[in-house]
Amino acid sequence: MGGMTDLSDSHTISIGVLDNDSLALNAIAVMTSRLSPRFHIIWSTTSPAMALQRCMTHGARPDVLVVDMALGGITGADICARIRRRTPTIGLVCVTSYDLDPYRQDAVEAGAQCLIAKDDIVKELPQAIRCAAQGEPVPGTGFPTAREANRKLNEGHATEGRLPENDKPSLSSRERDVLRLYAHGSSTDEIAALLNVSKGSVFTYVNRACRKLHAADRKEALAICARYDLL
Repeated sequence: MGGMTDLSDSHTISIGVLDNDSLALNAIAVMTSRLSPRFHIIWSTTSPAMALQRCMTHGARPDVLVVDMALGGITGADICARIRRRTPTIGLVCVTSYDLDPYRQDAVEAGAQCLIAKDDIVKELPQAIRCAAQGEPVPGTGFPTAREANRKLNEGHATEGRLPENDKPSLSSRERDVLRLYAHGSSTDEIAALLNVSKGSVFTYVNRACRKLHAADRKEALAICARYDLL
């Protein structure tokens, strides 16, 4: 486990699954294990922290992580970026119950090898897992290889945590709306209702804003916005 996997027909691909919904987690794990005799689920968890720990632990590290894009207080893109920055040896397959478009660019920038709809798991996941186990994207999807993404994320890592000098980032109106509501004390559920979007979309807007602001999390993003009067 933990290296780029041989694609010979007899080779087992070890898989970890992360989804904050326990019912969805169990369904994905069972469904994935039935898609191919080569697919071996070595663990599944609803905890992002546990998934990160296992992905960084020898003996528990899977060849491929299947991760939901909406995880509650953190996004699947956040998890992918943290893993990809550390290693190019785990294939990252993102899944979502929502429309793909709002998540696609985040998944690409986070170093994932593909993004598929949960409704299409039976049809698309087998190829996605086989490609990701090799550190390769599904052909024609525009996603990066694992090694390309690892290199790119680490090249930009030195600038995280500070704004570019003389260059205020351009937050979208929706990103500003979401951060402004958080700054005023609104909860994620309240923001989703007020803006008529899903909770997953709220987390996506926060994640995009954090990247533009070079912030580690929402708290730091709000502090930067206050400091530079961005809201």
